[in-house]
Amino acid sequence: MELDQKTTLLIQISAAAATNALASLRSAVTDAKALGVPNETLRQAIELALEIQQQPLSHTQHLMNQLLREPIKKGTSKQDGSSPAPHVHGPGCSCGHHHHHN
Repeated sequence: MELDQKTTLLIQISAAAATNALASLRSAVTDAKALGVPNETLRQAIELALEIQQQPLSHTQHLMNQLLREPIKKGTSKQDGSSPAPHVHGPGCSCGHHHHHN
């Protein structure tokens, strides 16, 4: 799949806004406007990036580690042959799952 030029610029705008890369943001917004991307679309891309920017870095790192982890094989046991205890989520476990709201 190839991204078109407008989509690529919207991604650049989001990334630049989320990382406070102001020169890149200015350049990408200027290019997007020249291609006819509506101001409201640009505003939405920037607002979304700024919302994401507010999330703590530790949560992002934890999620990245979680997503890149090898899948756990079912039936895994500890070295002594016993089954691992199930994880109980709570404020002190620092796994991040207790932060999710449905």
